[in-house]
Amino acid sequence: MAASVAIAQPSGYILQQNQQQLQPPPGSKPATTTAVATPAMPQASNRSGKAVHLGLLLPLDSPQLKEAAQVLKAGFDAAAAANLDSNTQISVASLTDDAAIEAGYQQLQSAGASFIVGPMTRQGAARLAQHSKLPALVLNTLEQAPPAGSKVWSLSLAVETEAPPVVRLLQDDGRQQPVLLFNAEPLSQRLRTAFTEAWPARGGKPLREVDVSNPDPEQLNAALSGADAVILALDSKEAAANRALLPASLASYAVSLVNTQQPVPSLQGVRFVDMPWFLMPEHPETRGIARPSGNLTRATERLYALGVDAYRLASALASGKAPAQIKLGGATGDLRLGKGWQVQRDLPSSVVGGTQ
Repeated sequence: MAASVAIAQPSGYILQQNQQQLQPPPGSKPATTTAVATPAMPQASNRSGKAVHLGLLLPLDSPQLKEAAQVLKAGFDAAAAANLDSNTQISVASLTDDAAIEAGYQQLQSAGASFIVGPMTRQGAARLAQHSKLPALVLNTLEQAPPAGSKVWSLSLAVETEAPPVVRLLQDDGRQQPVLLFNAEPLSQRLRTAFTEAWPARGGKPLREVDVSNPDPEQLNAALSGADAVILALDSKEAAANRALLPASLASYAVSLVNTQQPVPSLQGVRFVDMPWFLMPEHPETRGIARPSGNLTRATERLYALGVDAYRLASALASGKAPAQIKLGGATGDLRLGKGWQVQRDLPSSVVGGTQ
């Protein structure tokens, strides 16, 4: 039975970036009122010849997260519909909150699911990872390793995972003396940590850092003396405000937060990384998957793309392929699995104001 009281929890940077209520694409299935496993009709046999039964575990009945979960599920369903060469069965457990995860998991297991997909909160992902006996793909960051011997992987769109590809972009461009701009906001602090860890890992010198919580143009210009680039470890609003204070000729780099539907003039020319779903819409591996039919925000559509890749990656893992041999391109990045539990996403780059 689903718990009756929802747990208050931060919903992550994707949800925080939305300035309007999340809206599922028209025609998506409404959430049920309790945790219920509902088998989907299997399709033709897949290439491996092995039947796959995925159990999707999402907060479709959560007062705070149900609309986000519906958008993610719509992407999952779109990828399943496009996979004509499969024998994949899908059961769904609708949760009210993270307290219902164990009950939802048991219902999916009773329905015959052999592989779990979800949940989508950090707390829920951690909870499932510690207890799941079935292989699983959780859809958020795992801050601690799953128990030894378990088969649990993490596919996350956490913005700090974009720091390494931005660092690679900087170094591919020959930047050697970038300055990191950050402020006191939690999101910026997470980005700051990610960039300071990623830069030395690429063989560079320690990053010079500037706290721009109270920006002073003269002080900022002095701190930038000798710099050949800046990294904007800030949300889109703060990145735009601080970029306006910088010399126009100074190369600027950022994560996907600056890739909004209506680019701010001061961010024109900033180099950033983002998912192929936006930067490479004709990617051969995903161009056959239906785009959302609703008017989603850029941030909300990221959840749809996450659902697309959740289905594709879970299907590959559940079919028995060796994780190290799985490489998928398309929606949220070029996906690959290393020795750890975190799915690695390689991201393409673009320029704010450029053609996408």
